[in-house]
Amino acid sequence: MRGIRLLAACLLVFAPTVSAVAATAGLSDDASSAPAVGTTAAPPASGESAVTGAAAESTAPAAEAAPGPATLPTGEAEPTYPYTGKVMADLVNVRCGPGLYYYPLTTLSKGDEVVVASERDQWLALRPPESVFGLMRKSDLDIAAGGTSAVVTSPKARVYASSPTAKRRWCVASILEQDDRVAILGPDEGDFVRVAPPKDVRVYIVNEYVTASNAGADLPETGGPETAVPEGTVEAPDGNPLIDAFQTADRNLKTEMRKEIGQRDFEATAAEYQAILEKAEKDYIQKACKDRLALIEGLREQQEAYLEVQGLGQRLDERLAEIQTRRAEKETRRDAEATMGRADFVAQGMVRRLEILEGVDYPIKYKLVDQNNRPLVVLKSTQYDLADYVGKVIGVRGTREYVKDWRIYSVTVDDLEVLE
Repeated sequence: MRGIRLLAACLLVFAPTVSAVAATAGLSDDASSAPAVGTTAAPPASGESAVTGAAAESTAPAAEAAPGPATLPTGEAEPTYPYTGKVMADLVNVRCGPGLYYYPLTTLSKGDEVVVASERDQWLALRPPESVFGLMRKSDLDIAAGGTSAVVTSPKARVYASSPTAKRRWCVASILEQDDRVAILGPDEGDFVRVAPPKDVRVYIVNEYVTASNAGADLPETGGPETAVPEGTVEAPDGNPLIDAFQTADRNLKTEMRKEIGQRDFEATAAEYQAILEKAEKDYIQKACKDRLALIEGLREQQEAYLEVQGLGQRLDERLAEIQTRRAEKETRRDAEATMGRADFVAQGMVRRLEILEGVDYPIKYKLVDQNNRPLVVLKSTQYDLADYVGKVIGVRGTREYVKDWRIYSVTVDDLEVLE
């Protein structure tokens, strides 16, 4: 029997690790896409007992039976809250919320007395034991000079459930208003300070491990602020706000991924993960955010490559159109030259000045251009004053030679005729 229990405990410890890996491996539509909370395995739903730390080393058997109804004083069909009870199991986990999802804060032993404030889904809500304290951000408090009390300065300030043995601290046990007072227990823990639990704070234990002994007992007083608690019920503490934000970012990321490639915008989602990463204190949340940011970077590169390929086709089409336009211009020019030229003319066109050579003593000062003002040849002559023919269409005869430096033909005019 002892061997079976040890095997079961090993399997339970391994299970959350698999969930944590699945959380960062890909996107999912359910809560498993959030990072796993902590590394300490919760007991199975069939029972609630301590299996970690000092409790695991105890030789006393841990309670593992399925949760059942609370044992009440004889003759009472319904309990009267609050009432005093005693723990009936050897070692029992006291959790920060009414469910195995919530992390353990401490353990109680057989015979320990508790005060039950209410019951919720087979979980009893108790006043916190002395080992349980709250954690609040220093930035939300104005701590008195003596360091034993503080006043809430933020409009809303969260109190996180913790204890010396708690391995996690994301559960919001209470929310205080501005000007509420708290007792400082100390010592500081980084950006946080220990405070006495406010009066509305409850911790939870499976109802089958407590038997009622005194109905109508008074709840012990503490130095925390008074907060009304509805009779017969206690609201479940909030979840880890960073995990909630992570799940929201995951949903936004999947929404972008459903869009057509080329229309996706990951800027806002990446900013969400970056904000969570900067606030997270736990390694598993930081790792999950870094994995998502790496995924987004890969998706961005994929989209950029796609758009590059799409643009390549467009650029090729533009280049091809440009080549075809140039070819058409060359053909048009060749046809124009063939039309204008006669068998006995070396060249034919309108005489224009070479503007770049004005004021320069150089034998070539004029050119022939076609109807689009494109140069055909340049002209030089010792027999004609070409200045008299500027603006006229002429045909010329003479010697033609290629001017390599200018990349154009030059005609030495021996004879010309005015055509227009």
